[in-house]
Amino acid sequence: MLNARQLALLDLLEQHKQPMAQLARALEVSGRTVLRDIDYVNFTLSGAAAITQPGNGGYQLEIYDRHNYFRLLQRHDIDDQILALLLIHGVMTRTHLADALTMPESIVSDKLLRLKQRFGRTVTLASRPNAGHFINESEAKRILILANLIKKDPDLFQPQGITTRLYQTLRDTPHSHPAFSVISNDYQASVLLAVYVLRNALTLCPQTEIEPSVRVRYDAAGLYLGENGLRHASALLSDLAQCAARVNRSWIEHAVNNLMKQYRLEPADGQLIDDLTGHITRCAASPVWLSESRQGSMNPLRAAWPVAFDLSIGFIASLRQQLDITLFDSDLIGLYFACALERNPGEKHALILLCEQNAIATINKMAIERELLNCRVIIVNTPAALNALRVEIAPVLVINNSYSVVDSPGLDVLTIKNIIGAAGISLIKEHLESALIRQKISDWLPAAHSFYYANQAHENWNDIVGAVCEKLTARGQITAADAGRIRQRETEGDNLVINHVAVPHSWSEKQPQFRGYLVLLANPVKVNDEKVFHLLVACVSPSAREELKIFSYLASMLQRHDTHAIASAGSYEEFVALISQ
Repeated sequence: MLNARQLALLDLLEQHKQPMAQLARALEVSGRTVLRDIDYVNFTLSGAAAITQPGNGGYQLEIYDRHNYFRLLQRHDIDDQILALLLIHGVMTRTHLADALTMPESIVSDKLLRLKQRFGRTVTLASRPNAGHFINESEAKRILILANLIKKDPDLFQPQGITTRLYQTLRDTPHSHPAFSVISNDYQASVLLAVYVLRNALTLCPQTEIEPSVRVRYDAAGLYLGENGLRHASALLSDLAQCAARVNRSWIEHAVNNLMKQYRLEPADGQLIDDLTGHITRCAASPVWLSESRQGSMNPLRAAWPVAFDLSIGFIASLRQQLDITLFDSDLIGLYFACALERNPGEKHALILLCEQNAIATINKMAIERELLNCRVIIVNTPAALNALRVEIAPVLVINNSYSVVDSPGLDVLTIKNIIGAAGISLIKEHLESALIRQKISDWLPAAHSFYYANQAHENWNDIVGAVCEKLTARGQITAADAGRIRQRETEGDNLVINHVAVPHSWSEKQPQFRGYLVLLANPVKVNDEKVFHLLVACVSPSAREELKIFSYLASMLQRHDTHAIASAGSYEEFVALISQ
């Protein structure tokens, strides 16, 4: 069985590639112990996945079969087994749990504590003196939680007669109720099996008529269920279908466009509205109280598109106020907003293509403009023509597609020979994003705005943010409204932390450009369970669309460094050196 440290190792590598030194520090063990863990994990994963070391770039997790990979991990993580036991038996003491799991009571006690922390937002795990532990939720929710567990791994319930084959039989049996078609067959099968497992513990007596297709599906699977159980199954599926029917595309379009208007963005396109409507309908019809797989960190995406995730937080808040729907995978809503922003990139950037051959230059120009929609390419044939053109325009990037030497101080030059293929386009895109930021780094993060904050070791995150905002307001660098938005944003969760640097941010109407304020902390502070050494307070104008890439640039530059490098940056100059390499 994989231990907690080995599962933590997989968690780290699911997020991104990491060097051995970083893994050893994060796991608080030696590099030799990490290597032993890697060997054992690779043996245990049985070809579904493997931890590899490609070149000198550190270690990464290669997943070859995602379904089997997550299924194997679930067998090694007993959290699901504990939840299943508590749902089925109602109340259990630690001793009874230890006996059922065949493990020491001390380990079960630790697991129960971890269970409360892991699922605290969605499942209430309670205890009663002299009785034991139990799931303190409504009967309907307990059925749905059990259904989530069955959908993840039906074989976990073999003592109750549930197997993957039985689950597949229920899933594949046709149903005739048209309203149930909005609920996936997988989810319907898991609900029917959850009702069957809990049939003797159901206390409520719903008055819903029994849906004939429910009885047919139980009969096809060879399962007998009494009238009360059939009514429970019919009522629960009917409630889910009715909840999904409340999702209205017009309402979603109105809510999204109100948000876009607040941020001074263009109205949402039809694709975004369709994506959100489909996702929320699925959330309503098939609520997921427990994650069906181990989710990787979304921090890199939040860093690249903070505006998208800020929009998603506002949209989710509106949704919860208006519709009683249990949202799952809320990060996906942020991704839908990010894709919508990418489809509307804004002003085009000027690139100069230096190439002596007109035919090759034309082909390369077409390839670049086709792949980089926010760029326009200007062709010049000689270095002299390049220098003359600089008088008229300020190019973001010069692509040297010739055999000439470009000697023009102040220009970002990328050399690519001959026909530019997919690899060259990727190189241009990466270099372009960095060039846009490097050219303005002294404007958006000036040295005069940086300061040192002597926080106390016991000072919490909200107090630090409040004190920093108060100081910036007193200096006239942000408005009181900016400060209020920043403080409010930091209390909403999903704080943006990029490799031990917190980035409290907000939208601002004071100036039409990005403004950053580096704050060096005297003592590290925990934010989102990650140790933070410095703050970079950011105010962004929604109209400065190209400057939103600053967040992506920060993420890219900071992720290149280990914890020690981030922590030891004790001055503005040292920090800027980190993000300029």
